[in-house]
Amino acid sequence: MAKKLSMRLSACLNALSSLSRIADIGTDHAYLPCEGISKGIIDSAIAIDVIDGPLAQAKATIADYGLADRIELRKGSGFEPLAIGEVDGVVIAGMGGKLMTHLLEDGMSVAESMELLVFQPQGGEFALRQTLLIDGFKIVDEQLIEEDGIIYTIIIAKPTKEEDYINRLDLIFGPVLRKNPQDELFIKKWTDELKSIEEVLAKIPEGNPKYAEFENKKMLIKGVLADANC
Repeated sequence: MAKKLSMRLSACLNALSSLSRIADIGTDHAYLPCEGISKGIIDSAIAIDVIDGPLAQAKATIADYGLADRIELRKGSGFEPLAIGEVDGVVIAGMGGKLMTHLLEDGMSVAESMELLVFQPQGGEFALRQTLLIDGFKIVDEQLIEEDGIIYTIIIAKPTKEEDYINRLDLIFGPVLRKNPQDELFIKKWTDELKSIEEVLAKIPEGNPKYAEFENKKMLIKGVLADANC
């Protein structure tokens, strides 16, 4: 039973097109691996979730697609159910960036063995990018996808073990995304963020410990948006 993937999940799946066997961490209904195999984008998958309910839903989806012989279900947290070398890459979509960071740190030995890692965080991009760059991963691509009025960020990384200079602007805006500040979605995302910050600053006193933090980020965003208008 074919299921139309959301735009964000389709973008994550397409980022994995060079791989054969992938893991989908936090698989939920397992739509991504099922569609990936049925469309010939990937060959096989391990679908992982930590909760019984989503695993039961994933099992039903896999049965509907007739892919029980090509998608293995496993229960566990993050990379924990995976052994080194079992898959070529991984996708983690639809959870907070800070949670993704914890899962990555806990499963570092497995993550380092993969060719490609695709993340679609729901916020917390700064922490995720920071962990990736500190731990020897290179962010090779980033995308912004707008769906139902929400702009999602997709981060694609690969292990390199090369030391790299970590720029704070790259952590906030994305080392790939900020190379094209005139991108329509990039401008929209950060214009909306600037508006939200200004609304917060209007409500808190300058003596508040958070005031300087928000003010600093406001100035950084204004600078990047100024580059977009050049």
